[in-house]
Amino acid sequence: MVKTGDMFKEIESGKKFIVKSVDPRIIILGTKDGSHSMFVNPKNIESLFVPFVEEEVKGESK
Repeated sequence: MVKTGDMFKEIESGKKFIVKSVDPRIIILGTKDGSHSMFVNPKNIESLFVPFVEEEVKGESK
């Protein structure tokens, strides 16, 4: 279940978003710096976004 504070990465752009708000019909995502925001239909989230785990990136850079 998606909850406020979860992080996701958009597959096409690679941009990371934080879940700002969760509603049964819409999820509001925003960047850490607040420069971008996005509304997502929860029924299609798997096709556009993947969960982002900070530790995975650190492991890849070693």
